[in-house]
Amino acid sequence: MKLATLKSTHFWSFLLVWVVAGLCLTVDGAGGAAAQSKSVVSPEAEKLNNSGLEHFKKKEYEESIRLFREALELQPEFREALDNLGKALDATGKDDEALSDFDNALKLAPQDATVHCDKGLALLHEKKFEESATAYRKAIEIHQDFPEAHNGLGAALLGSGKTDEAITEFRKSIQLRPKNPDALNNLGLALMAQNKPGEAATYFRKAHNLQPNLPDVLESYAHALSEAGETNEAIAAYHKLAAKHPNEPSTWAQLGHIYYASKRYHQAEEAFQKSLTLEQKQPDVALFLGLSQIEQGKTGKAIHSFEQCLALRPDDFHALYNLGSAYYSEKYFAKAADNYQKALAQKPDYPEALVGLAASQLATNKFDEAIATYQKLVVLTPDDPNVRFNLGTAQFNKGMYRGAADSYREAIRLKPDLAHAHYNLAMALLRLDDAKAAHAEFVEAHRLDPSLNPPASNAR
Repeated sequence: MKLATLKSTHFWSFLLVWVVAGLCLTVDGAGGAAAQSKSVVSPEAEKLNNSGLEHFKKKEYEESIRLFREALELQPEFREALDNLGKALDATGKDDEALSDFDNALKLAPQDATVHCDKGLALLHEKKFEESATAYRKAIEIHQDFPEAHNGLGAALLGSGKTDEAITEFRKSIQLRPKNPDALNNLGLALMAQNKPGEAATYFRKAHNLQPNLPDVLESYAHALSEAGETNEAIAAYHKLAAKHPNEPSTWAQLGHIYYASKRYHQAEEAFQKSLTLEQKQPDVALFLGLSQIEQGKTGKAIHSFEQCLALRPDDFHALYNLGSAYYSEKYFAKAADNYQKALAQKPDYPEALVGLAASQLATNKFDEAIATYQKLVVLTPDDPNVRFNLGTAQFNKGMYRGAADSYREAIRLKPDLAHAHYNLAMALLRLDDAKAAHAEFVEAHRLDPSLNPPASNAR
């Protein structure tokens, strides 16, 4: 049986949040006039704020939040501490609280571009893309040459589906800061959204060179190379990613998909098996493991893989269909028919599954069922000579010789050089006592295929 048509995919989606997770750095002229200058901040509040920043840099967010709050208890209108508290809260996913602190900071310094930028990031994390874009635009209005703000605005626009506008902002950010890995990676994502993987790979490569230890950048780069058809380079990139993170199942799965798409089925099998060793509950990986094994003739192993997929996702059409095909090739016709029927419960008019079911029914001498299935196929695929031929065979075995003759004639009409159809038509005509017409069909069958000879009693 033919494998179900199934495109190998990396199940890869565009993730925006991490690429703008870097805080908006203050640039010259970006900060507005604060309600109070550093000279009027008490030394103790200043010390608590600075200590909070040190913990923040170490990603000790809860401790930094505690210190920023202590600073604000001493001086509630300490704008810098309010902004820092908002950043720390945002880093822990407490975006609503963060937004409140950013708004309080902006009441003290409404022209502080950095705070507007930080607010835009918190809104981006909340997927409030329009509001995020508004905050970033305000930051740019205050300070046009603010690379983080242009990058953040681009991410908000990309999240809103405004890809062309997003690309413009990412390019502005890169122009202002050429070695900006976040903007480079974001631009790559936007170009991928426009189905430009080759161009995207250029920017992912630059981002990776700047931050080689970030797995997301390397993964984006590898995926873009794969989509651009640069298979060997993509494989090398995924192997590099796997070397850095050997226990990440998705990396091995993605590597397996590239190998599968390039018909390197043994390597695909190894990669999929590695992924499943790390994480068993991956039905898609189990499915493609089975497909890789089928392509290598490892039918028994493929059966196990398809069953593993179905244990996790019982209604998976492709797994049901291919399991049926695997059982059929091993001549377990009853099991094949059972799985084809389950597949057809998901897609009732899928021709390949009907073909497999009918063949299984024919192989187990269930001629009435086979005839009914082939008749469905005639409606779905009226120009397929093989369907007419097999319908004729089922009818012949049932003793329906006139119906069989009609089906073989239709097969011949659709494909005049189908030698076996001429031969079988002749056999049906003999059963109908039309020896003269049968002889003519035997002669034509032999002409088309010299190995086909009429029964001895009919040879002349």
